[in-house]
Parts: sequence; C-alpha cells; structure tokens
Amino acid sequence: MQITIEHLTKQFGNTTAVNDLSITLESGKLIALLGPSGCGKSTTLNMLSGILPVTSGRVLFDGKDVTALPPEKRGIGLVFQNYALYPHMTARQNICFPMEIKKIPKKQRLERAAELAELVHITPYLDRKPAELSGGQQQRVAIARALAKDPQVLLLDEPLSNLDAKLRVEMREEIRRIQRESKITTVFVTHDQEEASSIADQVVLLRDGIKQQEDTARGLYENPVNFFVADFLGTPPINKLHGKIAGGKIRLEGYPEPISFAPASALADDLPVVLAVRAEGIVPGAQSPAFTTKVLERYSLGKDELVRLAVGETQQMRGFVPAELDIQAGDMLPLGLKNRGVFLFHAETGERYI
Repeated sequence: MQITIEHLTKQFGNTTAVNDLSITLESGKLIALLGPSGCGKSTTLNMLSGILPVTSGRVLFDGKDVTALPPEKRGIGLVFQNYALYPHMTARQNICFPMEIKKIPKKQRLERAAELAELVHITPYLDRKPAELSGGQQQRVAIARALAKDPQVLLLDEPLSNLDAKLRVEMREEIRRIQRESKITTVFVTHDQEEASSIADQVVLLRDGIKQQEDTARGLYENPVNFFVADFLGTPPINKLHGKIAGGKIRLEGYPEPISFAPASALADDLPVVLAVRAEGIVPGAQSPAFTTKVLERYSLGKDELVRLAVGETQQMRGFVPAELDIQAGDMLPLGLKNRGVFLFHAETGERYI
C-alpha cells in the first residue's frame, strides 16, 4: 500500500501542528516519522489513521482518497504508545477481538491468533492477561492485535518509549522482523534518531510541523540539507564552530587567525557561519592542519577513543582518534578536515553552503 500525503495541514486554533506536508511513503516499506517533541509527527500519524480530521490537504492510499474516511474504513492497524490492551482479556482474546467485531467464525479467529502469536513470538503467553506480561510481551500482543485486522497499513505511535534501554533495542529489531515477514507498509513515529536509523527504510524528519528532509537514515546523516538536520542526527552530536567569513577564510570565534577552507573562498566577508564537523570528520595530527587544538580530555568508549578539544579560547569540539595515538590531556593536536562529515552553514538561517 503506497501512502501519498498531499499538502497536509493541521491547525489547532492559531497553532499549526503540521504545515503543508507532502510526502510519498512507498509500499511495503518501514517509514519513520522522526523529530523532536511537538514537531507534528504524532499529529501526522493520527491524520493518516483518520483519528484526527485534516484542516486541509489529502491522504491517498494507493491513489484512493481516504481523507474523509473514518478509521475503521481505512484498512489500518494502530499500535499506541501505551498499547491499550483490554486488561480483562487474555492475550489470545485481545488478538481475537478485532476479528470478533468483523464476525469471523471462532475457529478461524483462533487459527489466525495462533499464526500471529507465532509471528510475534508470544505463543507461550496466549493465556495470560496483560498484567501478567512484560512490557515487551504486551507490545507484541498489541502488534498482533493490530495485524489481526489484516490491515494494509500498520501505524505505530512511539511504541518503544515505555521500555527499558535493552528491551528497546530488542523490540525495534523485532518490529523490523515482523514488518519484513508481513510485508506491510508500516509508519513508525519516534523522537529517537537511533531507533529510526536502525530499522527504517525511509526517514522523514520534521520540525515545527514542516518537513526538513526525507531520505534514508544514511542519506540524512551524510547529506543534510540544513543545519537542523545535521545537528539532530549523530552521536556524539555534530561539532558546531561559529565564526565569520574574512577574506575567503573563516575566522572562528576565539581562534587567533583565520583558517583556510576552500568552500569559504566564494562567500562574502562578515557572513556569520557555522563550520559543522562530525566526530569522525577530523584527521588528527594532519601534516597540513586546518587548525590546532588543545586536548582537554580523552575518553575510551570501547572500540572508540574520543577526545574533547579546545578550539581557541571560547569553543570546543569532540573527535575520534586512533587508539594507538599517544596523546593526553594538555597536549596540542593539529587537526585536518575530511571531505565527508564536514559542512558549512549560515549561522542564522541554517542554509547549507557545502
């Protein structure tokens, strides 16, 4: 089922929660709606489901306009953040309930519930009630119940937020497996970039109700269209070195001399810029360094070594260094910049120059 969103807008009074959103979500893919709290991702999901009416724009499923259809006529399965299981029913009864509403014969209901329980790995727990299940097991029941409707679209609203860190990793992998095996178009709302990056085929990044970029997670990370995208994705966060253009070079705040950076040569003097550098975008000890830093701290992160560096008197950055590099706090470290993972943005508008 391909989902097409055309100029979708949702207003609550004078507040615009989603603003002129147009995207195409490909059939059979897992798509993440990603962004900070209040960016409009859950509102978008609720308009896809029919729970919220749209202010303007259209929602199309395989080319059919479903904008005015109620949720029960859209062919969707919906999993909420709190799972919303019926507490007085067993897992089996919860899964069977949507089929009971559709008046599917009991024998078929039980057979289908058994199939779905196997798909989501909860067969041993079918006779337990929600209170007797762990958070991860409840989530699996909720997904199985959503799939029991044989929906053409599965919608998941922050489904991992109530789980502990270890279980979140396990369950996001399970969601990916279930989606691949069922081949159902799935839209997954999350504020967690790692969740979106790890399982989504397609990521739509929103901010203040406006689409910032739509791409694979790798595409967003390596080719951000603006400063917000670059800053939202990445661990540790991208380094942000503020400065101004001076004679085709960048004069970084607090750094004694302008640094040479080829893309800056065509920009006007006094333009406020941010030189944004991924932690892996540095070349420690480069023969022709862009600038020299002072090591403030060195951390060991398992396979990675991370240093925190002073860039002049007022700015800092973090970068990965080879484990064998013999350098400690207090040492001076010249840095080169790679072509990948280094960007230049307008400091006020966020526009990307390179």
